Formats: sequence, structure tokens, C-alpha cells
Amino acid sequence: MTTRPVLVIGDLICDHYVWGDVSRISPEAPVQILEWNREANRAGGAANVALNLSSLGYDVKLAGLVGRDEDGRWLRRELSRHGIDTTAIVISETRPTTRKLRIIARSQQLLRVDREDRDPIGKQDERLLLQHIRRARRRTCGIICSDYAKGVLTEAVLDLVLRARPVKDHGVVLVDPKDRNFARYRGADILTPNEREIIEATGGTSIDRPSHDLPSRAQDVQKLTGAKAVLITRGQNGMDLFDYTTGNVTLSHIPAFRTHEVFDVTGAGDTVTAVMGIEAFRETPLAEAARRANIAAGLVVGVVGTSTIDRDALDRVMHGALAPSGSKILSRSALTNQLRKARESGSRIVFTNGCFDVLHTGHLHLLQRARALGDLLIVGINSDRSVKRLKGHGRPLIGEDERAELLAALSCVDYVTVFPERTPLRVITAVKPDILVKGADYSISDVVGRNVVERRGGRVELIPLLPGFSTTGLVESIQKTRTNRE
Repeated sequence: MTTRPVLVIGDLICDHYVWGDVSRISPEAPVQILEWNREANRAGGAANVALNLSSLGYDVKLAGLVGRDEDGRWLRRELSRHGIDTTAIVISETRPTTRKLRIIARSQQLLRVDREDRDPIGKQDERLLLQHIRRARRRTCGIICSDYAKGVLTEAVLDLVLRARPVKDHGVVLVDPKDRNFARYRGADILTPNEREIIEATGGTSIDRPSHDLPSRAQDVQKLTGAKAVLITRGQNGMDLFDYTTGNVTLSHIPAFRTHEVFDVTGAGDTVTAVMGIEAFRETPLAEAARRANIAAGLVVGVVGTSTIDRDALDRVMHGALAPSGSKILSRSALTNQLRKARESGSRIVFTNGCFDVLHTGHLHLLQRARALGDLLIVGINSDRSVKRLKGHGRPLIGEDERAELLAALSCVDYVTVFPERTPLRVITAVKPDILVKGADYSISDVVGRNVVERRGGRVELIPLLPGFSTTGLVESIQKTRTNRE
């Protein structure tokens, strides 16, 4: 890992989310009524790129602009709380902090309201920002420019970063572009446009997306900018990397990596930018860097709202857990860290637990019903030793690693964690779920962890079981059949 900080420059955004339920139409007008449930802020744009880098353990300097308003104050507090150096952020007296309000019901965006000034920042703000960048870029390992077309990356800023940098001081410069005029990015080492952006930048339209002509469009961009590599993100179609470092173009296609049902791609591009940048700064081969960025994006798209990559989950996938489901199996400490970020975004967390020795239809019924109660479903499973203490000799029939993989492969399950104790009380205390789910064969008073959840304002839900489905019954039937055959 590099010991020098990364400098991120770009548009800082306060993403504000409002969650609720929609079940009625207004009598005043033919519009839906959202019944407010909760709301939260998240850092977006270049701020989210910085948070992604910080969550991966890197030191970050962030340069940009906020207004002298509450959104700007919140952004600076949030970034500082994560250890990000915010001294290069300009506080403008003339323009507000960019704010995007998203209204969400049942994991679907209903409306987005933007409050922003998209004109280039004023000369006074630009002068201060250039001064900050000159100081901040000293002894950095590389620079990431995150352009959201909100006026921060002016011609003067791009000239300073891309075309006037001292050769002995600068590292790789990666640009995530938004402007259709890619000539502005001349001097960038790596560009990371999405498919729509590169098509529109090379004379196409947003509805004209023949993938077969991407190589020629990438070549046009390379000639225009002199970039050493162009990474085109293509959503469900993965990514295409065009590497020009050898003089001849090398194309690498990276299929999309999915670990969850895709609820929201907001911020996935920021994760790609952050991981591709840091891997390039570490001189990772570009094809491998793109593969890691692709995996990282797949890890965040299952969470509604801008999200940051979890370092433990990424390490797990990169070093042996090759199946997408493997990234959903987390240690207790990694899980609590991931849930802290989810809780900050307002996500409602559901928890259930069991041995899950033989996964059957009854389990699927319970898990699907549990997932419908919130935004994230966490499943705790007893370790092999714990199952043996509870169920006796001969159990479990399936080891804890296999049981965890089976559960993680289900789309209704967001995370799985294995616990060694006889009961899940310590896991529940760490997870702090909003809703604790058990089967209706329990009574409320017998549910372990009930007091922990209710003290925090949460609740216990008992879900009716499907008749005729029992793990113990299935095991006894299997053993009886085996005995008869012998």
C-alpha cells in the first residue's frame, strides 16, 4: 500500500434521501402520497470517491467547493470524521452546496430534486481552489478528478492538474469525465467514462449505442486526449478497457460482477473511479486494476443510495472467495462496519438466525418474508461446534462454510455471518437490527435478543411457518430411510 496520500479534486455533492411508503393517491391532485419514514444525508460526487478511498485504508486529500450552508457544514464534518483532509475545500460565499434530494419507496426512486449551480465557479473561488490544489498535490501518489459538471473543474483547474504539473512530483492522473467536450481532459492518463458519455462525446446520441463501434470511439478519445487507457463502464454489460500503453491498443472485456439484486447504481461509478485510480497508482497492471474496480462496483449496487466499498469484502473476493456470494459472508467486525454505513443511509436492518443444516422450502419462505420487512436481511448461522452442542452427535450434516455459501447465494439474503455461541445474543447486540425475525413456533417472550432490539425502538416479528417443513423432521426421515436400506 502506498504511504503517500491520494488527491481527489471535483464536485462535492450532498445526497439527501427520504424513505417512505406509498399506498394512497392524493385527493388534491393525481399524485402519490409518500408517508415519511426516515431521511439521511450521504456524501456524493468527488466526496464519495474520497470516502471509498478512505474505506480502503488510504489517506486522502480532497479539493472542491461547498457553500456556506448546512449541507456544506455537514459534508465537511462527515469527511473529517472519516479522516479525510478537507483543508483544500473552498467555502464559497456566492453559491450553495450542490444538493440532490431523492424520494424513495420500496427501494425505488420516485423523484429527484436538484439544487445546484452548474456555471463555472467564480473567479475568487477559483483562485482560492487553485492555491489549495498547488499545496495539496505535493507528495501525492496520484490525482483523481471527479467531474460531475457542477462547475468546479474549470479550464484553469484542468490546466493546472493535467497540463502544468511538474514531472518529478506528479503521479498518474485519472479523470472521470462528464463534459461532452473531452478535449478538456487532454493530458489525463486514464479516463473512465460510461457508455453514454463516450458515445455523446464522439458525436453519437444517448439512444445510439451500438457496442461494436466502441473501439473506434475509444480510439477517437485517445487521440484527442493522449490518454494511456480508456475504461468504459457499461452497466449490466460490464466494462471495456482500451489500453494504449504499449503503442498498440489492447482490449479487455470484464463481465459485470453481481453479488446482490441491483437496487441502485448511484455511486457505483465513484467506486470504479476510486479503485481503478488507487490500483493504477500502485502500478497494478491495468487489466487487473479494471477487474478489481468491476468487482468493487458489484459489491455496492445492492445498497440503496451512494455507498462505499467494504475493504474486508473486497479482499475476500480478490483472495479466494471467487463466487459473488462469497462477498456476502462477513466476519462480525466486518459486518458491523458495513451495517454502520447502511444505517447512516437510513436502511432498515432485519436479522434472523438458525442452524440451516438442511436448507428447505420452509426456510426460503421465512427468509423471503423477512427480507420484505426491511432493506437489508442479515442471517446469523451457528458454527459447526455450536450446532453439535445444540443438536447432538451427527449434526450438522453440512459444514458451516457450505451452509453460509448456500444462504449467501439467495437473492433475498444480503449478508451472512457465522457465530460460535449457543445463542445469537452477541451477534444481535453487535448488529443492532431494527427488526428481529423468528418463526411463529416461538413465543415473543422466548425470542433471544428481544430486549436488545426493543430497547433500541425495534420490534420482533414472528412469521408463520409452512406446515410439513422441519429440518429435524427431514433429518429423521433421511436417517430412517438409511436405516431401512441397511
